[in-house]
Amino acid sequence: MATGESPVKAGSYQNSVVDELLQRDPGKDLSRINQRLLDYVNREPVSALRAIDIKVPQVTFPEGQDVPEINATEFEINHLRSAMASHGCLIIRGLFNRRTMADFCRVIDLAMEATNGKPKQDEHAAHISEMFSNPPSKFSSLLPEPSLSYARKFHRDGGSAMCVESASISEHLLELYASVGIKKIVADYLGEAPCLSALKWVLRRPTLPINRDGWHQDGAFMGQGINSLNMWIAANHCGGKSGAPGMDLLPQRLTEILGAGEGEAVFDWSVSDHAMKTSQSKHAVIAPVFEAGDALFFDHFLLHRTQYGNDFIRPRYAIETWFFGEKNFPRNQVPLSW
Repeated sequence: MATGESPVKAGSYQNSVVDELLQRDPGKDLSRINQRLLDYVNREPVSALRAIDIKVPQVTFPEGQDVPEINATEFEINHLRSAMASHGCLIIRGLFNRRTMADFCRVIDLAMEATNGKPKQDEHAAHISEMFSNPPSKFSSLLPEPSLSYARKFHRDGGSAMCVESASISEHLLELYASVGIKKIVADYLGEAPCLSALKWVLRRPTLPINRDGWHQDGAFMGQGINSLNMWIAANHCGGKSGAPGMDLLPQRLTEILGAGEGEAVFDWSVSDHAMKTSQSKHAVIAPVFEAGDALFFDHFLLHRTQYGNDFIRPRYAIETWFFGEKNFPRNQVPLSW
């Protein structure tokens, strides 16, 4: 069989994104991702001016918004700058096509099945497994054992899979991001060209029930001095009272990492309920409602967790991508170029 040929006919899954992935050339995708990782092998981070250190113009958002939000058709970069400076986050509604993101729910299912380690019983299933579990060779050398096994187990136990486990998913997503202008948005906000994190570029389908003790700031394990921006994309209707967990947020501009404080924290980088509540100031915890294609942007200081509750009846699907400045990045998150 020639490189790139698929034994699965287009349309067999009635899912355009799955079909597109199965028609990609996995060899070329692997080569691209390996090169992206290689681009950072000999690079060291440099302390540089961060986006949050720059004074920005204040933009007025509609009254009554607990979390600043804007429709994608109205978005300008100062919306992001102002919202990040005042609340540490911004929701851009309809940034991605709703049908495309809904299709990614099946992609996430297949990717998580492919990385669960169970043998496949037929040729079609084996091909899908190969396509959706096809990590670049450089990944294992940049994250040597036992760190790689720990990272995979951590994601598997929590209901997620790293995008770089599939070179084709990774390259497809970068093409999708570029098509809606994400690279320019991130570069304009950060003030420098962006790179990504192999460890924190993740397909998510959290395991139910949700653990209540999930409050954290990603800077607790990435470092405080980095130049960062995270893009969390909802792939299905979730949050609020939708029946699927969204995100719990404390929409407050923080500029330091909080300690675990009184009470037990699950990890040494997470924050206890008690410590989280003492930091609330005038802000209340918000659980926004998301539609497929909505994107939430925040940085490494935002206090957040997967929305906690006992009444969720549906899974939540999402794609999370952490971007850093090409100069001011955390080496421990395995950077790759864009």
